[in-house]
Amino acid sequence: AIFQRSSRCFPLHCVWLEQMNRHVLQGLRSVARRLQCSAAPSQTSSSFAWFAVVGTTGASALLLANGPVSCYYEEGPDGSVDRLRRWSLRSWNIQSGNSPGFHLRTVNPVLERYLEKFAAGLGGEAGASVLVPLCGKSVDMPYLCEQGFRVVGVEGVLRPILELKSEQRMRLKEFNDRTVFCQSGSAWVAGPSFELATEFKGARAGCVFKTGPQGTGYYSDSPSVWHGKIRAGGRKTVPLHVLQTDMFEVTPELVKASTFEERGTFDMVYDRGALESVPPSARESYVASTSRLLRQSGRMLLVVLDYDQAQVPIDPSGRRWSPPPFSMREAEVRRLFPAQEWDVELLGKQVEANGLTAGNPSFHGVHVLEATYLLTKKSATYDPSSSSRGASRSYLLAGLASLGLVGALSSRCLA
Repeated sequence: AIFQRSSRCFPLHCVWLEQMNRHVLQGLRSVARRLQCSAAPSQTSSSFAWFAVVGTTGASALLLANGPVSCYYEEGPDGSVDRLRRWSLRSWNIQSGNSPGFHLRTVNPVLERYLEKFAAGLGGEAGASVLVPLCGKSVDMPYLCEQGFRVVGVEGVLRPILELKSEQRMRLKEFNDRTVFCQSGSAWVAGPSFELATEFKGARAGCVFKTGPQGTGYYSDSPSVWHGKIRAGGRKTVPLHVLQTDMFEVTPELVKASTFEERGTFDMVYDRGALESVPPSARESYVASTSRLLRQSGRMLLVVLDYDQAQVPIDPSGRRWSPPPFSMREAEVRRLFPAQEWDVELLGKQVEANGLTAGNPSFHGVHVLEATYLLTKKSATYDPSSSSRGASRSYLLAGLASLGLVGALSSRCLA
């Protein structure tokens, strides 16, 4: 957990540190997988695991000793990471009636062009289910519903959800109010949690202090879900639900409890502008969060921007407005979606035509391409034991050897 904290807080210009971090995590994951796959871990595996624990503990101590760090995302008063405040203040804190530059007022032509291939063979009579991460108020969602797909969007900021309700009011019905969910034991249930408090004791992530049905105190306010439906021809209607929460915190259990998708996983994921808006140090976490919500043999239509990142340098503190969008080169896409677990097909590239280079001064003169990928999640889970023992050991040793160096030097890079 401490090492993941350092991952999200690494300044993004320290590319060599980020690459070293990836090797460390890959080595530790290989140990964990080997132990999980072995019914009776050998003495060698145990010694490797012990070495990993000792190395991680030492590096973690160094990281903790370095004091405060400069994070891309803000840290909440309770120590949690607030990813939503940045988007709320920067992307949606604009004059009423206006939309952020990334919002398309019409259906994305790329979605129309590749929809048939994207959906081929998926879904039954009820229609395939589609997850739309960081959905905003995208008109692609009602469009997909009108084609017979059942849609769940995930959006952490309230304003675009309210604008979706208003702007699509002729199509989107019964989208009246949201239902808050909370965890009761291991299950998600409808209704907020409550903690009695006679006075305000400081802000808490995902909670509001108020006087409500159960008295005065802290009521949970997130996650919540908006339920609506759209006519898909004739008398048939299909659901359009929007989860109002942080995409990184959505789990199959939450999906199962709060939306129509009772399996907890989706047939399809439509990602336009979501992955490219996540800082490089958080990409692996985003991919893991999205992957766990896609069923085996499901597909993802990924639409990203591809440009020379050096022409639009990354601000390690996150104070500059651009990027995002961050550049997503093909090599990076294939790294995030490895061949052992995904079939990756590049459907095409074209010059970005949605006004980014004209409307955003940071991108003036930059050659920006829009790349579209079709990703298929393989039905067979990759078995790490099938890889060579030597490769796994080299990753582990390389990663652990760099742990101390990362911890020792991170104070200079993170100050």
